[in-house]
Amino acid sequence: MIPNLKGKLKTLSSSSPSNKQPNTSVLENTSRNNEPIGEESSVDFDGQIIHSSEGTFVKKRSLYGTDAYYGSTSLTKLSTLDFMDSQWWTRQDRDFTPKDIVFLDTETTGLSGGLGTYAFLIGLGFITEEGLVVEQYLMRDFDEEYPMLKSVLDILENYRVLVTFNGKSFDWPLMESRLIYSRLKPLHWENAHLDLLHVSRRIWGNCLESCSLSSIEENILGNVRQDDIPGFMIPKAYLDYLDTRETNEMERIIRHNEWDIAAMSALLLQISKLFLDPIGNGDASELLGIARELERNDRIMEAAECYEACIRSAPNRSLKIEAKKRIAYMKKRHVGPGEAMDLWLDLADEQGSMLLFPFIEMAKYFEHKSKDFQNALDCTDKAIQMAKMRKTSSNLLEDLLKRRRRLIRKLERRNKQWG
Repeated sequence: MIPNLKGKLKTLSSSSPSNKQPNTSVLENTSRNNEPIGEESSVDFDGQIIHSSEGTFVKKRSLYGTDAYYGSTSLTKLSTLDFMDSQWWTRQDRDFTPKDIVFLDTETTGLSGGLGTYAFLIGLGFITEEGLVVEQYLMRDFDEEYPMLKSVLDILENYRVLVTFNGKSFDWPLMESRLIYSRLKPLHWENAHLDLLHVSRRIWGNCLESCSLSSIEENILGNVRQDDIPGFMIPKAYLDYLDTRETNEMERIIRHNEWDIAAMSALLLQISKLFLDPIGNGDASELLGIARELERNDRIMEAAECYEACIRSAPNRSLKIEAKKRIAYMKKRHVGPGEAMDLWLDLADEQGSMLLFPFIEMAKYFEHKSKDFQNALDCTDKAIQMAKMRKTSSNLLEDLLKRRRRLIRKLERRNKQWG
């Protein structure tokens, strides 16, 4: 435990933050009483020291111009992103424009959240005609939390859609708890919070080992950070700063937070481009993920086009089989089981195939739709043989054996009728 941390936390928990409206201005190396500021309180981390009636904090502003790149992703088209007809994949209750968006990312004193965890650095990002503006709000000690939070809240109130990465589970719940503790009324982002982690998993979850932001940056955005501080080190680095006032690691944390905001903007750009024209912009794996999302939203014709494009361009057998399987089930559900038969036959004829489901689906069709009990029995026998070879679950094998007994009885009854 840092020597002065217990005392600071005790002081904060025993005092009530004020709700006065701060009169914000920039400090020029003097306090409100025109007395010299101490060395600690004059550190601005290349930003501005903001002074209000409630206290001080640091605010830093950075600009990624319209000609900027993040990794291999050009940020030129950020301000012209089209979010009309985007509710089906953003899962928001509205269409919106780039100017409605605020990006948010926090750096905290702990990674598990909870009442004792503080967001000591809050990064916000805005899409403007100039490019991506990143504003960072830093509390250099615990007594700077309230004025920092009040200023951040004043900014957030101007935007309609919150964009985060894992913010639904971590960043925003933490922000809510700190705002409530500080007696500030938190905003509500129900159906207006776009968490890019969830969208990323739906697109790339089948091809990336991890959908962490660093993994997506490297594999999708073409960016590898240099001299970045790992996220798990950040809480300790901040507590060390409170104890020593050494600024080197804090500068790395501030840069890490800025990069997170820039990465989110590049990721949103990439995702929007894929959903706007998946066949023109997506590879086979991305097409599979987008087709699933289209199917979930009952955009059946578009989903079928993406599945078929995935089948045509799939570089490996497993991806092609998965796309065929998905489109076959979709046709069965939305058009009719007969429309899927060609795909079941195709999958069953795959060289070296040990797939059970095509035979099971064909058996169902022959038994219940075409009443071709012999073909249904042949397919069931093939599925039983493969199930035994693959040592599948006993429940599945029992279901197949039950189907076989039923089909034999049906064949016997039919033979008697025709005999």
